[in-house]
Amino acid sequence: MSAFLSGLLGRKSAITEDTAVVEKPAVVYDFIPRLEPSPNMPVEHTPEATPEEQQAIDLVNAQRAKLLTDLPAEPTDDGLLFDAPAWLTDTRILIYLRACKGDPQQAIARLRGTLEWHSTYRPHAITPASMRAEGATGKMYINGYDQGGRPLLYMFPHLENTSDATQHLRYIVFTMEQAIRSMPPGVTKLTIVIDASQFSPLARSVPLSTAREFLNVLEKHYPDRLGRALVLSPPAYFVVFYRIVAPFIDPVTKSKIAFVDVKGEKGKGRRDGDWVDVRELVDPGMLQLEAGGDWTYKYSQDQYWPVLERMYHAVTASAKV
Repeated sequence: MSAFLSGLLGRKSAITEDTAVVEKPAVVYDFIPRLEPSPNMPVEHTPEATPEEQQAIDLVNAQRAKLLTDLPAEPTDDGLLFDAPAWLTDTRILIYLRACKGDPQQAIARLRGTLEWHSTYRPHAITPASMRAEGATGKMYINGYDQGGRPLLYMFPHLENTSDATQHLRYIVFTMEQAIRSMPPGVTKLTIVIDASQFSPLARSVPLSTAREFLNVLEKHYPDRLGRALVLSPPAYFVVFYRIVAPFIDPVTKSKIAFVDVKGEKGKGRRDGDWVDVRELVDPGMLQLEAGGDWTYKYSQDQYWPVLERMYHAVTASAKV
């Protein structure tokens, strides 16, 4: 009671010299990433083909021999070779068909373009070892899943550590390939989590030319792969910048972009809208602390890279890339 009255009067209650100072317990970090789905994970499957879409898939498959003929020859090095017939599955055909609004001829043209790109750019042959320098700071990596079973791709632009535009693009493509390898059966999309809390026009970041090239690669060769893009704690001028460029973004893509107020109330309890509650989209136990979750994960390349390498070699050993 005396302490309560002291508070009302604006005075502090007396503290004896032997009163212990209570310190918060130190955070115990988890350094082991989650790159593979667990058996009991909830999964939101991509809708199966409708009868009309199946007819379109059959039309594309009727041109299968033409699609796979005379692809550019790959270099004869020690890298993994592209298995084009194994890559050209009905699932991938359906992805391209939906990106082309169901038009089989457009899908055939885009599939052929991607098949040629795989043979020349060779994303399947980009190894973890060749990307180690790019991944040193944890500026971008796959870790965990959202509530639909989509892999989470974390991006921390303020941790940019290199200036080689070619390697930048290769690392982005490598990470996209890793995301696909991490997808549970029936899942074809990923969720991107971008930390914009330290965004600054003056900060070191990926050059605009590289960003444009990445968007071009994403549109042409990874169509319909984006589930959500969650921008964490963007400063006011970032939001203004986004409003300026938003009219130039594809409406479907724009509908998947949302802001997250990690510490505030904006978007609380919402899954849709400009501001969303990230804990409605990702289980807090699967979401990193800096993204508003409860998972005390901390990136350490010494811990992350061995897990990544084991997964890469296990998956690519089947040669179905």
